[in-house]
Amino acid sequence: MNLNNRCLWAASALLVGCDAVAATLGVPGDFATIQAAINAAAPGDTVEVSTGTYRENLVLADNVDVRGVEVARTFLEARDTELPVVTGTGVADLLFANFTIRSSADGVRLIDSTGITLASNVFDALDGIGVFVGTLSSVEIVNNVFYRNNVSIDRFTTAAPVTNNIFSENSFTVASSSIIPISPDFDVSYNCFYRNSDLQQSGVDAGLGTIFQVGNPQFVDPAAQDFHLRAASICIDAGTGNDVIDDSVADIGAYGGEFADAMPFPVNQPVASDASSSNPIVYRIDVEWDANLDYRVTNDAMPGGYKLWYELNQSGPPYNGDDAGGGTEPSPVPVGNVTTYTLENLAPDASAPSVPTLVSASPQNNSVRLDWNRAAGAGSYRIYYGVAEVTENTVSVGDVTSSQVTGLENGTEYSFAVSALVQPTYYLSVTAVDNTTNRNESDFSAEESIAVGSPVEGLLSNVLKATPDEVTPYPDLPDEGCFIATAAFGAEWMAEVRVLRQFRDRFLLTNLPGRAFVGWYYRAGPRAAHFLQTHAYIKPGVRASLWPLIVFAAFLLGAGPVEVFGAGLCSLILLLVLVRRRIRWPELSRSES
Repeated sequence: MNLNNRCLWAASALLVGCDAVAATLGVPGDFATIQAAINAAAPGDTVEVSTGTYRENLVLADNVDVRGVEVARTFLEARDTELPVVTGTGVADLLFANFTIRSSADGVRLIDSTGITLASNVFDALDGIGVFVGTLSSVEIVNNVFYRNNVSIDRFTTAAPVTNNIFSENSFTVASSSIIPISPDFDVSYNCFYRNSDLQQSGVDAGLGTIFQVGNPQFVDPAAQDFHLRAASICIDAGTGNDVIDDSVADIGAYGGEFADAMPFPVNQPVASDASSSNPIVYRIDVEWDANLDYRVTNDAMPGGYKLWYELNQSGPPYNGDDAGGGTEPSPVPVGNVTTYTLENLAPDASAPSVPTLVSASPQNNSVRLDWNRAAGAGSYRIYYGVAEVTENTVSVGDVTSSQVTGLENGTEYSFAVSALVQPTYYLSVTAVDNTTNRNESDFSAEESIAVGSPVEGLLSNVLKATPDEVTPYPDLPDEGCFIATAAFGAEWMAEVRVLRQFRDRFLLTNLPGRAFVGWYYRAGPRAAHFLQTHAYIKPGVRASLWPLIVFAAFLLGAGPVEVFGAGLCSLILLLVLVRRRIRWPELSRSES
């Protein structure tokens, strides 16, 4: 229920003389930040935080619970590292649960606060203090994991029982920096201790309080923030109270007790391979994934298992595939307690993509460059070309929108067209399911995709014609023929030179008059360029003369209509006449003859 709906409901309830019910305020669904949700909450409300990383310094409010939906993937980090991640001052009667607090100095700091429960959290590698409990406070610290912190708990009061927690590889476990210190053993029970510096005596682990376990808690993967317990853990069924997950004796740690979240940790991204056969054609996909090592999934006597989710040509949940097993295995497929499975008798197919538009066919020496617009739904493209028929030859070019067709005969007119193709693709994910009565299920794994079957081809585009032609500059200079512009602007890679080249390729070399003009330019241009190189004082004037053409060429390249070729050609001829007059080509010719 969002805040507006809750307020309307509460107003209606007051009118009829009944009490308003508590609301759940979602983050980030209803509020962008956790603090915004806390500030908007009324007493009795719950702030529920979805998975993600939240960089905030939270200030708790009276009688407002704050809970993450999944410990392993709901992270809190301090935005201001000088402050604790969570602060409660003078607050009462609230639950703070199901978060991983990391990448900070201090975790939770409570001053003059009563009736507080800190449950099912992970305090991971904090440089300062995981939980500080000041005087005049009453706090229950239950079913948490303290892993590689400097100080796990610092108590200034005896009203802070420590129960069902795992302390692993910390510098200090339960400390008291008060003037009148609290004994580290006071009201500490049913905890598990492993390799904590303050409790190691001659290299031997020790515990605190009463009824404790000492030894490796057997976390599944602390580096990945997975603090579920493996089957060999001494912390299983070793706590006090009941587990909400399986209604057994409570496990010690963040995944035991009455506030634990029941979701197994997600499986790593699966790996898929095409196992199809060709004779006869049978489409299959082999899928493999890493095991989830949570003891509730791997239990030998009563194992959990996995579900394989799939869908054809559609990425992301909900994965509603229905063609596996010849239509008898709709997604999800419950595959049992295995880590490999084959989807059999698939029927890969796809809708044909839209038709691309061939924009240009630019002739070059023994080749033609093609450019086309991207077609909706296309994954790759195929070029068709020929002399008598456009379908005489084909070449597949991948997911591009331009390509050069080579090996053509100069002086021969060719027809060109392009088609788009789409490859049927399956999208796959795996979830883990535990062995409890509720069969709690993890979130989806990262998605795997694999192409299977033959590509589906769309219709041919429009047809364009082009005639390859050899155009060789004389003399053969290394600037690809834009002699005057290169000499005037200083280098072939200058933007002005590139614009003129594109104008040449797109508007001049695509037709006979334009190619004739370019041939004439290649004969006359090198001498003019040489004259410019030896008479540098003329270059500013030539650049000024070229600028109108450059602007005009850039406009044509942006607009793209081939019909404006005539105007561009006239402008170029006029410009070269002006340049010719300025640099006195006749005189140049006589001087070099």
